[in-house]
Amino acid sequence: MHRKTWLRTIAALTMAAVVGGAAPAWSQEIKAKLGTSLPDSHPQTMGARKFAELVEQKSDGRIKIAVFSNGQLGSDQQMQAALRGGTQEFTVPSTATLANLDKSFGIIGMPFSFASEAQADAVLDGPFGQSLLDRLPAVGMVGLAFWENGFRNLTNSRRPVERVEDIRGLKVRTMQNTLYIDMFNGLGANAVPLAVTELFTALETRAVDGQENPYTVVHAQKFYDVQKYLSTTGHAYDALVLVASGKFWDRLSESDRQLLREVAREATLYQRQTSRELNAKLREELVGLGMQINDVAPEERERMREALQGVIDKHAAVSGADVTEQFRQALAASSQAGGAK
Repeated sequence: MHRKTWLRTIAALTMAAVVGGAAPAWSQEIKAKLGTSLPDSHPQTMGARKFAELVEQKSDGRIKIAVFSNGQLGSDQQMQAALRGGTQEFTVPSTATLANLDKSFGIIGMPFSFASEAQADAVLDGPFGQSLLDRLPAVGMVGLAFWENGFRNLTNSRRPVERVEDIRGLKVRTMQNTLYIDMFNGLGANAVPLAVTELFTALETRAVDGQENPYTVVHAQKFYDVQKYLSTTGHAYDALVLVASGKFWDRLSESDRQLLREVAREATLYQRQTSRELNAKLREELVGLGMQINDVAPEERERMREALQGVIDKHAAVSGADVTEQFRQALAASSQAGGAK
């Protein structure tokens, strides 16, 4: 090869390598995994699939998120560990599970705090909710949005719960979270912490008598096959958090981060609406599937709250005085603005 031709070839190859190495982030294909702990029929996974669908659509197919439902990638705690390690990109745990990494998140599940979904939206979408999300990078994750699991009710296979005394002696599965363990022990039950992926078998074999979850989880997990009684205790509001791996997030361009934030908001509106529509209609379906549902009187719910005052005080201290006061102020502001019933 002539020396000039050879030099031109080398120069062209060098330029191609430089240009290729400097390819803009928007041209790179991104693949990610999003794991959920609940089945495809639950709003957690329905929201996850909507998020993945919108991300692919708005990125013109460049960002593809594969959704693995029903604990295929592990329990919530295992998936959180995978995000922190950078081997999984997204998940949607409960704030109760996140509280194992940052105690401030435990404040959301405090007994009988929220009066309505509207009040929860006002608090979680406002400055207080953002202040919680801002804490997640310190534990290796990025919070994109608060989703909804809903108000939690008690089911069991032994008897209707109409009064706080009816809870005493029941073996109740709780989330693997000290607040929920203390809550049910404080009501006289024997709390048994278990991952939701292990719960059906525990109920079926009578290793536990009952559990507590929103209608959507009871239906999606088919607990009606192994639980006869559902009592509307509404003892806590459970929020989910769409989170991304910090290591994954750090590799993204700012434009991709902005796209994911915008899509997360759109998916949040869909997820909450889906959750509320399902919870509204599933009560009747659960009755049709053989469950006996009783409404717990407001005065009995107040007695439950009074029985838990010591637990509330203990966990307010765990969350921290500043976080607790900010939460109380956010609740009061949302109530005055019409967020509560």
